[in-house]
Amino acid sequence: MSNLTRRTFIRTSTAATGLAFLPAVSWSQVLGANERVNVAAIGTGGMGQTDLASVASHGDTAIVALCDVDRRMLDSSAKRYPEAVSYTDYREMMDKMGDRIDAVIISTPDHMHAPIAMAAMNAGKHVYCQKPLAHSIHECRALREMANSKPGIITQMGTQNTARAMKRRAMRALQEGIVGRVIEIQALTDRAGVPGRPWWPQGQPRPEGSDPVPEFLEWDLWLGVAPVRPYKEGAYAPFKWRGVRDFGVGALGDMACHIVDAPFQSFGLGDPTMVECEPISNSDDQYPLQEIVRMTLPGVSASGGQPIPFTWYDGGLKPKPGQLGMPADLDVPYNVAIIRGEEGTLMVPITGDGTRFYREGKEVATDLPDHPDRNHWHHWIEAIHGKETNYTPFDYAGRVSETLAIGAVASRYPNEKLEWDAKAMKFTNKPEANAYVTRKYRDGWEVENL
Repeated sequence: MSNLTRRTFIRTSTAATGLAFLPAVSWSQVLGANERVNVAAIGTGGMGQTDLASVASHGDTAIVALCDVDRRMLDSSAKRYPEAVSYTDYREMMDKMGDRIDAVIISTPDHMHAPIAMAAMNAGKHVYCQKPLAHSIHECRALREMANSKPGIITQMGTQNTARAMKRRAMRALQEGIVGRVIEIQALTDRAGVPGRPWWPQGQPRPEGSDPVPEFLEWDLWLGVAPVRPYKEGAYAPFKWRGVRDFGVGALGDMACHIVDAPFQSFGLGDPTMVECEPISNSDDQYPLQEIVRMTLPGVSASGGQPIPFTWYDGGLKPKPGQLGMPADLDVPYNVAIIRGEEGTLMVPITGDGTRFYREGKEVATDLPDHPDRNHWHHWIEAIHGKETNYTPFDYAGRVSETLAIGAVASRYPNEKLEWDAKAMKFTNKPEANAYVTRKYRDGWEVENL
């Protein structure tokens, strides 16, 4: 197997074939190398707490503002960062403190990612935004284009696993040709939940009735750009919104950003030409309880120019390993990407050291290329100072998130093959599906450039 990781002809032709290992990034000229980055955090509970603490742990940052619609989360964070000014409305924060803020962390529910990120970029702020980059296809495209038009702004999507040594080693092995010509890609997750491992509800009808809004929660601000609906205890905030179409992007959008980064980022994949969803327990209000989503991705150099089938499983559904060059009796773990090529199959997990290589149904030992373990959040700060490259800028993040948002739309049309024209940004054989390419924001929540 050692010869498969030493393909110098592939390595030296990487730039010519468009498979550059590190994404292109423009250096910021806004801050000097030794200046502190003044950071505002929007969404400070859950993953937001981790994002905030991780960015704050960099010695060249100062947390100057905190924003959360849940006062419990806001007050808790304010105790840890007493110098920061607290707000419940990010618009008020930007109006009053815009001149003191250099960079923004966005760790809100998915439906608020795009409006906040675009508002921040409109104001010239560097942006770290949790995955997925945005809620709708159009939002993903708009954020990507805006970021590319402003090279001085450093952007990064919050997929921290991408920076870990294991994942980067797998990516480099893929680019060095470990599987040979790529034939297909499959990926799976246990979300939204499997027996004994519940995460959040999907496939259910919209909850009926309403409950009093807790005193600590600004429900109208939580809804933000989304259509108005009554508060229902335990139905949405703070965690179960992920499966609701108005707020989240379901298991596909929530988890695939983490899982498919190895092949998608390595090979520059995206812009499917066809998508089809086979759902189980679908509903108008929530994404399917389980689904298989099939896409056809345009050919790239790694596939010899041939289209690449991509198949996604969630809710506990799994592929047949024997058809992927793996042992037929293998119990495929959840949360992995499987890349099958002419010379073998590489299985890359979301975390840990479980990368495995298979050939003709048997596992084969291999030595993956070296790569250091890095801090994803610190990468962003270092990139702002012009010292580093950031692994998941909006140029990449927008493309992969757009691809997943296309899959989310397909779940509304079970078992129908939808043809997608990426350049025109529309479904060509299902015009009614184009109503979901963009989303209408509530009055008063409009954002320039969206």
